[in-house]
Amino acid sequence: MPGIGETEILETILTLCLLIFAAKGGGEIAQRFGVAAVVGELLAGVLLAPTLLGSTELFGHRLVIINDTVKVFAEIGAILLLFLIGLEMRFAEFRKTGVTAVGVALGGIFLPFTLGYYFVLLAGGTNHEAMLIGAALTATSIAITAKTLYDMGKDRTPESRIIISAAVFDDVLGLVVLAVVLAVIQSGGITLGDTLIIAAKAIGMWILLILTGIFIFSRIVTTTAPFIRTKGSLEALAVASCFGFAYLSGIAGLAPILGAFAAGMAIAETNLIKSIHEFIEKVNFMMAPLFFTVIGTQVDLTSLSVTSLGFVIMLFIIAVFSKVVGCGLPVYFSTKRVKSSAIVGVGMVSRGEVGLIIAGIGATSGILSQEVFSAAVLVILATTVLTPIVLKRLFAVPKSVS
Repeated sequence: MPGIGETEILETILTLCLLIFAAKGGGEIAQRFGVAAVVGELLAGVLLAPTLLGSTELFGHRLVIINDTVKVFAEIGAILLLFLIGLEMRFAEFRKTGVTAVGVALGGIFLPFTLGYYFVLLAGGTNHEAMLIGAALTATSIAITAKTLYDMGKDRTPESRIIISAAVFDDVLGLVVLAVVLAVIQSGGITLGDTLIIAAKAIGMWILLILTGIFIFSRIVTTTAPFIRTKGSLEALAVASCFGFAYLSGIAGLAPILGAFAAGMAIAETNLIKSIHEFIEKVNFMMAPLFFTVIGTQVDLTSLSVTSLGFVIMLFIIAVFSKVVGCGLPVYFSTKRVKSSAIVGVGMVSRGEVGLIIAGIGATSGILSQEVFSAAVLVILATTVLTPIVLKRLFAVPKSVS
């Protein structure tokens, strides 16, 4: 009889096998219908959730078990995807979108939090529930939107550059909001000075990470690369840097994906970019879909009642409206182009992994009930499915539309 450790390993292997098959199959079906692959990958995860096909048993064993090891593989998928996106953005391009991107990020933080907070209070929720749901709505999924743009071949447009840059700023600011909310919940109150200290630490660490990668690490790689002869060593070095920066970002209190993005931008400044980009792109063909499918498995449809559907629908409307308006208006004021502002606004709608993390904290801490948590997850999933579909249609609108 296999031991407990070996049993868990076998469960993980089978789950990864089924999730990857489902992800690629779902992506293929979605593209056949003219929809972005990420939509099919997410819906494949919903079908394999524990409350649906994921509970299927064979010889007394469940086929799909989303344990901690599977979640680690999924997180690695997100990290590698953001590393790939970083490889495609030079620091000069990132800096060029700076002012507009910051405006988009600020609008995408303030309006969703405010509307989400007051809506939950009006719906009868507690102050702590309202704060956490508001914080979850501030998030923007870099990974999901970036993959959508990449799949459509639109990842190098001016609007896409603004979306990616703004989404990075949004993640940093969103984590600041989360830190402040948790501090309020745990202590019962927080001063303006404490808030500013939390914000300064998070933003300062992220800027330090970016500058270290661009101006120090990239030069080290460029200098040492000519002396490396072993096949695959440079690609391995790139992946190691991706994980290293993700780790540094994590211990600094930021999302690991932000560190991976910084590492990608650093490698983009070297002459190794072409070979490393090709290698990471191939790895992402498997790892990125796994991440999105695991997100889909976290939806528990059975915990939702008929009465809670009204709450879900209203929260979904607020989630979409607040990002489209909050993120789209700064672009319109800057460019005076309706199409560009609409693309950026919609591109910032998907909540994805960061929103799920915030909602998950609320559930595990007991602040959010299972019903409210599932409603939040369903809204996050719905925004994630909606974004690729609408983005594709917006990009198809003639350039003459202004």
